[in-house]
Amino acid sequence: MTQKTARVPVHAKDTLQLYLHATLKHRKESLLALALPIGSVMLGVFVPFFASRLLADIVTRAHRQWPDFVWFACMAGIGFLLNIYGIRKCMWLQAHVMNELHSNMFARLLERSVGFYNNQVGGKLVSDALDFINAYGQLFNAAYITALSFVLTTTIGLVMVFVSSWQIGLCISVLLAGLVYWSIVETAKRSGLRSQRLVISKHLTAHLADNIVNAVTVKMFARESSEIAENRQINAQLASARENDWQRSVTSESERMGVLLVMQACLLLVLMWITAHDPQTLAAGIFAFTYTITLINRFFSINTLVRQIEEGFLQASPMTELLGEPVEITDAPDSRPLVVQRGEIACHNVKFRYADAPSEDYIFAGLNLHIKPGEKIGLVGHSGGGKSTLTRLLLRFDDISDGSITIDDQDIRSVTQASLREQISYVPQEPLLFHRTILENIAYGSESVSRKKIEEAAKLAYAHDFISKLPQRYDTVVGERGVKLSGGQRQRVAIARAILKNAPILILDEATSALDSESEKVIQKALWELMDSRTAVVVAHRLSTIQKMDRIIVLDEGKMVEDGSHKELLQANGTYAKLWAHQSGGFIEE
Repeated sequence: MTQKTARVPVHAKDTLQLYLHATLKHRKESLLALALPIGSVMLGVFVPFFASRLLADIVTRAHRQWPDFVWFACMAGIGFLLNIYGIRKCMWLQAHVMNELHSNMFARLLERSVGFYNNQVGGKLVSDALDFINAYGQLFNAAYITALSFVLTTTIGLVMVFVSSWQIGLCISVLLAGLVYWSIVETAKRSGLRSQRLVISKHLTAHLADNIVNAVTVKMFARESSEIAENRQINAQLASARENDWQRSVTSESERMGVLLVMQACLLLVLMWITAHDPQTLAAGIFAFTYTITLINRFFSINTLVRQIEEGFLQASPMTELLGEPVEITDAPDSRPLVVQRGEIACHNVKFRYADAPSEDYIFAGLNLHIKPGEKIGLVGHSGGGKSTLTRLLLRFDDISDGSITIDDQDIRSVTQASLREQISYVPQEPLLFHRTILENIAYGSESVSRKKIEEAAKLAYAHDFISKLPQRYDTVVGERGVKLSGGQRQRVAIARAILKNAPILILDEATSALDSESEKVIQKALWELMDSRTAVVVAHRLSTIQKMDRIIVLDEGKMVEDGSHKELLQANGTYAKLWAHQSGGFIEE
């Protein structure tokens, strides 16, 4: 697989806005945290300043030694206390802002549509989310703690040097300007390498996550060797990108070290000449030299600082981009909770096509369907006919392009999504279980439910017997997506969850497809009890599961081609009759 090396969109401005917005929610703590850079200024500027004056006093035998010593001690003590207080406030602020960012990000991600997650690699999305949070800590440490202290120390120290001796101040200004220019040029040279490294790193994370999730499939097809080879190829590209980036960094640091040593020697000669001609500038000279040594030591790490800031923005950019995208399906501003009293469902001239499909490629081009309160409807047809798509539209996992879908005369686009889905029990073809206990999975759709009610639902779904044989019974953790359970067991847990939820509308999308014939018979009884006095929409390839439905609707290429009871459709000798005749063991032959 060829790895793209295009530059990742940084979105630094958008990331900064998100971070600042979360930080400024704690204005008081943000101001108190300034004690840290202020303390750094006192320790990095004022303490050396008064120490320089004290040394000059000793050399010149001036009579102000004790006052300068008192100032030195006061600045050191106050700076030390401010430093301790400031770092504690900074840590508090950083922890709470990261918590705020995580909560906002998590809520925003859960607002995204099902289609959004279908186009994402789960492991990479988790990696992007963690990088977004951790990048704040990295940027906070680099920018707020280190860079701000450095800028204040540089600015205030330079002003104090200028006040003491404009000649020395001018020399240091030229030195600093040269260092800043050098850092900017070197950063620009390496930015492309860092961006390339991030692209490859994210690709490696996605490949790793994809293989972990699909490890069984890899083994099933004996593809371990090819997947390992591809992973090594991507990893080798990352190693090469790292080496190039770090080699450039080492070269840059070595070159700057040589230049700084030469400039430091030149500055020392200038200071020797100035203080020799004007002894009054001795204190300024000592301070200037010690101050410059401090700055030079910090400039040795400025590339690291700049890299931390840039990499922080780069790491945050994928999630920033996702957070900036519009949510696909949103509640209307005046949306209200759905109230279901009868359970009547109606589709009025519904049109639907996927957003990335051609303009003329509609799944439904004008579907009209009426389901009476309490009616049981079966949906059948060949794959691609629109059965599962219709259930997705009823749940508003996708929005229709035109027309309307109503429940008890309420347009589902005018009610809140949460209230809509609270009124529907949904059992999909692929059971959706959490890496949690069976108890938690069954109770997921119901709040404050007793263990007795959970066990009753499990018994109705004929799941209690197999659960009782598990090592931890209802407290058994089912594994990611329920992999520790068989397909039929997972389906029974999902059915128990729907039974416990007790919603007025029921949607079953191939709910018994993973069950053997014997299990299906007993669960069919439970499902019929569940459907009693409820509106039910049942999608099935196994026609035996729906022959007792009030009505059976045959969909073909998004059109309703037949509508009637099992007996009526057989007598009509149309599509349904052919599907029934072609079945083997109760399945539609495609």
